[in-house]
Amino acid sequence: MESVVHQAPGHPGVRLIDARYQQFAFPRHFHLEYHIGLIVAGQQRYAAGGERLLAGAGDILLMAPEHVHDGASASDQGYGIRILTLDPIWLAEASRDLSNGRQGLPTLNARQLRHPRLQQLLNGLHQQHDPLAFQSQLYETLALLLGMGSTLTVSDHGNGFDARRWQQLREWLESRLDQPPSLEAMAAFVDLSPWQLLRRFRNHCGLPPQQWLTQLRLERALPRVLAGQPLSAIALDLGFYDQAHFSRLFRRTYGAPPRALGGAGIHKASGS
Repeated sequence: MESVVHQAPGHPGVRLIDARYQQFAFPRHFHLEYHIGLIVAGQQRYAAGGERLLAGAGDILLMAPEHVHDGASASDQGYGIRILTLDPIWLAEASRDLSNGRQGLPTLNARQLRHPRLQQLLNGLHQQHDPLAFQSQLYETLALLLGMGSTLTVSDHGNGFDARRWQQLREWLESRLDQPPSLEAMAAFVDLSPWQLLRRFRNHCGLPPQQWLTQLRLERALPRVLAGQPLSAIALDLGFYDQAHFSRLFRRTYGAPPRALGGAGIHKASGS
């Protein structure tokens, strides 16, 4: 059964497509965007650049704009594919960021890749609902994808922050726990590109910005939970989606739901 779902993740220049095809066969066609497709089930046969190719589950297909190709299932079982589409103008800007300003739009030098971490990242983009986490994961995906399958040489930006800049950034982020800023806003605050910010943040803290902010919010929440404050108020004040989201993350981090650690829970545990 054919099924096609398009998603706009709220990031300009980026779309996601989650599709399942069984009998439908694409005629020869092209796109005006870059299409990065991850086969998640079954097999697809396609022709591109004068070659007949076969892609199976785990293979990653790279199609540049105006690159003519077709596609059909290799069997009656059909195939599933998750596609990341990238606007060329946006990708050129992102590539300059990734290469420290040295290169614009890269040329793809591969049509098909297979890499476990890249599979994980592409899958994750289709399941990510947190805007900051999506932005961070998108740049990680692009760096790995373009470094492997294009002419782009990715700059790593291996250093962290100096003490003064980190203190300024940390205080600024803590003042916005209820509404975490975007990756672009963080980068602008410290006069870096988004990729530079992402790499320096990870190198400095050991975590990407979204995970670090989530942990900071949970640490700020913990004493309030232990004091028996209302969980709904804690979740709202610290920028969690809702109380259920807060409770789920709290349990994953501390091994128990917040209700079990609240004022009543502590008294019971102590035998009072």
